[in-house]
Amino acid sequence: FEAHLKSEDDAMGSKISKQVSFLAQETVIAPVGAKCSVGTAVVVGLNMTLGTGPLTLPFAFAQAGLILGSVFLGFCCLLAYITATFIIETLMLENADRFEQAEEEWFVRSEALHDGADGMGLKELMRQRRPDKVYKIRERIEMGEMGRRVFPWIFHRLLYMCIFLHIFGCLCVYSVALVAAVESFLPEETADRGVVVLGLAAVLLPLSLVNVQKLRELQFLIMILRALAILALIGGGCYVAATSEAGGEAVGESSTPEGEVEADGDVWMWGRIPLANPARLPCLYSNTVLAFMVHHALPGYVAPLDRSSDAPKAVAVSYIVAYAILLVLAGTALWAFGVDVPPLYNLAFSQLPQVVNKLLRGYPLSLIAVYPVIAISLRNNLMNFFGVAPPDGDGKATGKDLAASAIASMPPLCVAYFTSNVQGIIKIFAGYFGLSLMLFWPCMLLKYTRESIAAATDDFPLKSRWGTNTVVAAVGAAWATAIMFNTYRFFLA
Repeated sequence: FEAHLKSEDDAMGSKISKQVSFLAQETVIAPVGAKCSVGTAVVVGLNMTLGTGPLTLPFAFAQAGLILGSVFLGFCCLLAYITATFIIETLMLENADRFEQAEEEWFVRSEALHDGADGMGLKELMRQRRPDKVYKIRERIEMGEMGRRVFPWIFHRLLYMCIFLHIFGCLCVYSVALVAAVESFLPEETADRGVVVLGLAAVLLPLSLVNVQKLRELQFLIMILRALAILALIGGGCYVAATSEAGGEAVGESSTPEGEVEADGDVWMWGRIPLANPARLPCLYSNTVLAFMVHHALPGYVAPLDRSSDAPKAVAVSYIVAYAILLVLAGTALWAFGVDVPPLYNLAFSQLPQVVNKLLRGYPLSLIAVYPVIAISLRNNLMNFFGVAPPDGDGKATGKDLAASAIASMPPLCVAYFTSNVQGIIKIFAGYFGLSLMLFWPCMLLKYTRESIAAATDDFPLKSRWGTNTVVAAVGAAWATAIMFNTYRFFLA
């Protein structure tokens, strides 16, 4: 008899869950679209973290030093992963809140309560029998939209301002690198920056009209080409270092004898390799933020996962692999060039064979796979901010979608027409707005979401193990310290 009652409860819980889930799906504004695997999400994450990192981080390591850079890069990678889990939890909770709103609507519509049914009991039954319906990611909720649902008005506006400015800065960096890469293949007498910018616009605008998962084939292709270019950068650094030592010369010559560590003012050197220079740390952390701050785009590539529980794993794998690659790349760069690494590292290999040099000069062209992902994130956040529905993941682009995509993707190319100062762009946009999006705003989203959504009190998939008061306070302290240090070095020192 008890088994019969349990079977009836299971059937009722499953039936109600399906009905409520259908109601919740009807209220979704931005569907997740086609599903993707963990491997696809890792590739997208690597394409983002390795977008400009291999180009700009070697210069930052040359400024801050190899040991200080390695420790700081690992610390920032860990902080970025912790706050990424905050964003993933917020995404899950706000989707669960959509289910609970549909649940309330179902009980209002249904006559079950009028027949003496226990509403709270039915809700508990659904959570026990079908948690996959309650805690399911149905909607791709962008970071700005997350804030709109839980923040007070002023915080909501400040969050959007940070998102807009950081993403715009990222796209400006990508645009400068892309323009420089194309120009490097053209004869100086025929290179016209205006024509280059227009050509890139003709390629990037159509790609920015689609959703992230529709770019998966391009992501895999570019990841293969990027892997070859990164191997060439590492191999090129080793070759330059070996040939310089064999010839008795070094690009970054130093008076410090090899094998001895000496302090030159605030800079610790080992031969020609800088080990630590705390005064140049702001340059390093701005470039580190640019590499690991993918939080604004996380919903775009973790929401479509076949199993949402794999989201932290996908982020962790992409971060760990990216950290290892960047560390090896920076180490070989300092071995080869010492403190004389150029701001764009791929331009340092004129002495290599022409084929390899051309490959490295063309490395930024792999950003063509990342640029649309970031532009799509900016477009969706802009449309959410103005209360306009983003493009349907499975539908055709409309005039509204075309205009929004152009507004998001074209102005950074205009900036690249007027300036090539990539490190200046990074220091301002990543050093303040990107840092805040990576550390401060995920903590705020986690706090307000847990306080305002009832489902946060339950145990549920994707609940961040790092979301304790102590960890959140430590992340907030790290953010405040970095902002003050950057401001002091940037304006006062």
